[in-house]
Amino acid sequence: MVGAMPVNLIPKFCNGAMDSHNGGEDCENPVFIGSRVKCNDDFATVKYIGEVQGYKGIWYGVEWDNTERGKHNGFVEDIQYFKTTKPNAGSFIRPNKIAQYKTCAEAIRRYYGDREDETVAAHRRTVINEWKREMGAPFIEMVGFEKIHQKQKFDRLLEVCVHDQNVSKAGNVAVLCPNVRSLDVSQNLFANWREVIQLSSQLPDLRELDLSKNRMAIDMPEETLTQLSINFSALEKLNISVCDYEWTDILALSHLWPKINELIAAYNRIKKIIQPDVTLRTLSILRLDGNPIDSWSEIMNLGRLKSLKILSLNDCNIGAIKFNDEPGYGKVDVFEKLEVLFLNRNNINDWRSLSELDKLKSLKKLYFLKNPVQNDEDYDTGSQMIIAKIGNLQEINGSLITRELRRGAEYDYMKRYGAEWKLVQSDPQKKVAFDIEHCRFQELISKYGIPDDSLLVKVPKTTTLTSQLLEITLCNENGKVLKKKFPSSMAVQKLVTMAQRLFSKGNTGSPTLYLLDDQMQGAEITLDNVMKDLTYFSVKNGDTILIRFR
Repeated sequence: MVGAMPVNLIPKFCNGAMDSHNGGEDCENPVFIGSRVKCNDDFATVKYIGEVQGYKGIWYGVEWDNTERGKHNGFVEDIQYFKTTKPNAGSFIRPNKIAQYKTCAEAIRRYYGDREDETVAAHRRTVINEWKREMGAPFIEMVGFEKIHQKQKFDRLLEVCVHDQNVSKAGNVAVLCPNVRSLDVSQNLFANWREVIQLSSQLPDLRELDLSKNRMAIDMPEETLTQLSINFSALEKLNISVCDYEWTDILALSHLWPKINELIAAYNRIKKIIQPDVTLRTLSILRLDGNPIDSWSEIMNLGRLKSLKILSLNDCNIGAIKFNDEPGYGKVDVFEKLEVLFLNRNNINDWRSLSELDKLKSLKKLYFLKNPVQNDEDYDTGSQMIIAKIGNLQEINGSLITRELRRGAEYDYMKRYGAEWKLVQSDPQKKVAFDIEHCRFQELISKYGIPDDSLLVKVPKTTTLTSQLLEITLCNENGKVLKKKFPSSMAVQKLVTMAQRLFSKGNTGSPTLYLLDDQMQGAEITLDNVMKDLTYFSVKNGDTILIRFR
């Protein structure tokens, strides 16, 4: 005797006494002004429903998300049927051209209900048949067992994704899968937040919600949104990227999310930021990548978010960072808990902006790539500059900053700017400007002492190209000597390449360069880091570099 039959092994039967579920909760969702529609792979918002002069039947006037799909602004033959928010983003389509709507419950049932492992199904049929034989009742039909199995399967769903399934309404998800904690309904057809609230109200344990690439109108006042926040009482993470929102929209909606921990609002239309006064108090992660925020003063309005630990501002057109004009290395009283900052691919073009970040009390990790200020430095030199400028930093672009790396970076930084620091000590105005530009320099002087003059990079008297060129003597062990002029910013790697071309006759392998230091009685200093420039090794005008081939 096989014994009691496990519920998850009950087979699927089709007979006249039992109807298979075919998505009977059809999404009867009439199209209205403001509806979201999909035509082929393009999304649009309905702006007009009715007749068009000179054409038969009913038409939908729509504004396309992709403006290239549009043809006009709502005008046809001098008659304005609707207005578009963007130029030439509108056109007319027939009702039968749009995709059929679904409810979220229907999409979940279709997507997850039909996905069954064939091996498990075959094993279930074997067990059922054996059980029926031992009972001597091969005619018994398992009416209702499949529904029990399906119900248990949906009950176990904790993470659900119905991305791009033409979902416009909630449907009855409370009966279908009430235990969902993470729900992805991105790139669907929700037209407003009423349906989203209806959906969330049926999922009391919903903690993560992805609504990106939906364009949902906000048609309720803040007071009403606050009252409805009970429907998002467990929500911790929300993605509303590419929803065409401004910051005022997000601030209004934030009344819905009393316990929000992570908010992703990337690639919207956020340009101006208003300081949140009563909402977003629990927010610890905020991602605003790809928004046209070009002023750091707007970012400062987020500085009073007491719980904020991670802020992502990649691709935001930020040109400079500035907290204040106070010299020295005092800390600011904003972003007090901020530990991680992403600033990749902005327009930052000055090193002072990096010095300003040292004023953050808790900053530990910085991601800073592909900004214009880095164009004139190789990656290693640029990273060393950042490490030296931000004292609390523990990681740069995902790489751990070791104690040795920090010490080397700070000492090289002092050598690079030590001569300039000495020059400004006698001029109070220039000294203040230097201290603002190099907030930590006095701190580093206290830490390491003043470096010897022989190690400092000399400050050029003029800024002409000629004055920046160093005349260097190149020689090899065979007595060949060449004198050439090179810019002080030239990377050692370029000099190695040139040496190989000029001195390779009769030699094999790659050349190694040695700086002959007259102050150390001809001692040889190996130029062993080819990514550094000549300034890094304190190469001076008139120096000699020896070339040896391995």
